[in-house]
Amino acid sequence: MNFIKKINRNKEEYSNANEIANNQRNKNNLSYRKNDNLKILYLKNSKKIITKVKIANSFKKRLIGLMFKKTTKYPLLFEIPQKINIKEKSSIHSFFMRFEIRLVFIDRKNIIYEIADLKPWRYYVPKKPAKYIIEFDKIEFDNFDLKIGDEIEIK
Repeated sequence: MNFIKKINRNKEEYSNANEIANNQRNKNNLSYRKNDNLKILYLKNSKKIITKVKIANSFKKRLIGLMFKKTTKYPLLFEIPQKINIKEKSSIHSFFMRFEIRLVFIDRKNIIYEIADLKPWRYYVPKKPAKYIIEFDKIEFDNFDLKIGDEIEIK
């Protein structure tokens, strides 16, 4: 009889521990979402709003990018750290990607200097270092009015 009581008590403790862990996971996910800010991408000269963009401003967010996602609600803007000033550090991979992306490279003067397409499981190095890189779903990119030479603003 004592053995059965012990098993039941262990089941309760295990169940409580799982509930606490699940609650903690949910809290962490909520706080992550709150910090997952959006900014607005403008054409500087016309002040025309292009789109909202998600910001990838940490190493982890830049590393993960759009990996494993089936679609994206917003383009992803990578803020490249200023101390990185070689073009290879502005490179982009599409490992574990499920869709083709269009990359927009923006220099220190906030001018688009290169636009490239990247299929899943590829690697791309731009012509020069970038201040920002924006990953668009290639299919959705045609909805945005962006071209080489455009000056952009992010607020």
